[in-house]
Amino acid sequence: MADDPAPRMHLLVRDGSPVDPVAIGRDAAGARAVAELYVPGPGTTVRAMLNTSLDGAIAGADGTSGTLRNDDDSFVFGVMRALTDVILVGASTVRVEDYTRRRGRADLREPSLRPSGAEIPHLAVMTTTGDLPPDLAEHGPTLLVCPPDAVSRVTRASGFAPDSVLAAVGPREIVAALAARGLRAIQLEGGPTAVGRFAAAGALTELCLSTSFLTVGGDSPRLTDGPAHEADWELRSLLAGERASCARYSRRPDART
Repeated sequence: MADDPAPRMHLLVRDGSPVDPVAIGRDAAGARAVAELYVPGPGTTVRAMLNTSLDGAIAGADGTSGTLRNDDDSFVFGVMRALTDVILVGASTVRVEDYTRRRGRADLREPSLRPSGAEIPHLAVMTTTGDLPPDLAEHGPTLLVCPPDAVSRVTRASGFAPDSVLAAVGPREIVAALAARGLRAIQLEGGPTAVGRFAAAGALTELCLSTSFLTVGGDSPRLTDGPAHEADWELRSLLAGERASCARYSRRPDART
């Protein structure tokens, strides 16, 4: 996608309040404006990044989220990838989605806007088997996260060095293990089972939803698939484009699980 300075999106909500529409182009200046909306807060943050169709599908006919993507969604997604310290994803998702290009926009990497100051984000894969694409670690620093009783099996099957395999059970322990490595801006990208687990555990700080303006039908799973829970969220920002809207929600301090 080439940079386009012409207004392609409009900011409608900033810091939780409606604003007069602000035009944003898909160029370097627009990327900086979007980065200001999505910059991680202090401390450890866990942001779920999700994409859906108007009728609630999280995957298109090919079984991946790629067919739901568009220029608006991809522009915001590229900005968000440039702000995170670590992309957290389930093994089933990393086996079907492309995680070879995960750096984020080049014009936001120097100077780095990530809390860790790194140029490239880590990828952390939650797995119990170590069955992963063979070239995963060639595209940036990669960690595996698994239960303590699976460490030996995962290390052996994956071929990863022992210090790249983190032992953690449950969402909160996973967050703590990543933060202990200095990775405190965490972007959870799925799949729906992983997001459902983190939501039910009260381990999500933010929900960032991109809604593509299309319908696909079929029997695609919903955004979250996990234990029942109830949580309250507050709309912090809203961008409306030609092909998608992008909303950022923050968890209310008194949210219930």
